[in-house]
Amino acid sequence: MLRKTLPTILLAILVVALLVSGCDEAGQGKTVARVGSTSITASELKAKFAELAPFTQQQFTGPEGLMEFLDRVIEEEVLYQAAKRAGYDQDPVVVRTVEAVQRRSMIQAYYKDEIEGAVTVSEDNVLAYFEEHPEQFKQVGRIKFRHILSNTEAQAREARNQVIGGRNFASVARELSKDSASRDAGGLVGALNQGDSLPSAGMTAAFIASLFDGVVGQITEPLRSDRGWHIVVIEELTQEGVKPLDEVRERIVNSLKPGEAREYYLQRLEELKVELNVTVNEDAFRKQPRSEEELFTLAQNTEDPMARLGYYSELVFQFPDGEHADEAQFMVGFIQAEEIGNLEAAKNALERLLEKYPDSELRESAEWMIENMGKETPALEEGAPTSSR
Repeated sequence: MLRKTLPTILLAILVVALLVSGCDEAGQGKTVARVGSTSITASELKAKFAELAPFTQQQFTGPEGLMEFLDRVIEEEVLYQAAKRAGYDQDPVVVRTVEAVQRRSMIQAYYKDEIEGAVTVSEDNVLAYFEEHPEQFKQVGRIKFRHILSNTEAQAREARNQVIGGRNFASVARELSKDSASRDAGGLVGALNQGDSLPSAGMTAAFIASLFDGVVGQITEPLRSDRGWHIVVIEELTQEGVKPLDEVRERIVNSLKPGEAREYYLQRLEELKVELNVTVNEDAFRKQPRSEEELFTLAQNTEDPMARLGYYSELVFQFPDGEHADEAQFMVGFIQAEEIGNLEAAKNALERLLEKYPDSELRESAEWMIENMGKETPALEEGAPTSSR
């Protein structure tokens, strides 16, 4: 058992050493596995590992995890070589897919480098946006401070004198402050927004608001609250208002750049069309007229009455003097009467046949239909019209 697992253990140690420790260039070229005539080097394995998302990399920690990752790389190479040996590198679907991926990758790289990379948002545009959208850059007043709570003004002033005399504020707070909530933290109070209160220390919203008039690092005079007397040192202070331009410049640039890149892209696209001599054959998109024979054949071979009616109507409109025009006109009336049930439209169509094609062999049939339209259908006599379909 030991003989069987020893190479695996040694390989795991090698992989860990090459991937985790900073090995030199010679080490990076060391072969960690071989599939056929193809070597998998430490540098290639490290590069593939770096391509993984951070959360995926966490799945391959330690010697066993890295060996599992190497197994996956080997598996991929085995399948690739098997597919190539089977001729799939010449498969039309694979070739088209590879070409499509390459095409998309090239376009994306071109857009990123030649379009987005060519666009610089001007300082004037940044400033204009900043001035026109102040509501987007509002900041609330925020303060972070330390305080020492005393029972009397005299005690507060004594604590202040010790701090001014050189003692550390936090040390004095731990020794003298009556506020148990902040004493062990050296009097430190978590950051508060303007308008907040701190009831545990006896500080009302008005008390907190008054601190915003202070200066960072300056020790206040004793201040009265509901619980006693305080001295305060402000550590961080942000006044309510609009954030400074320098603080939001990058955010504005990132907001404006896509739109400016789009404008530049449209401009550059038109220039490229001219440079590459783009032409469009508009005739290829125009509906090509169908011949009379084509329309007549479509009508005769179509079961749907509305579709047949459309083909016959188009034939009459496009070829009013054609060989099948009179028959098509008759069929328009026949379909309207017998299959759709629109007697008025049928009568109009048949009367148009009599008017437009007085010499038509279907004249007698059209007259019979007009005379008997809407009546109970009599038994067909010899010579009565029938559908020519």
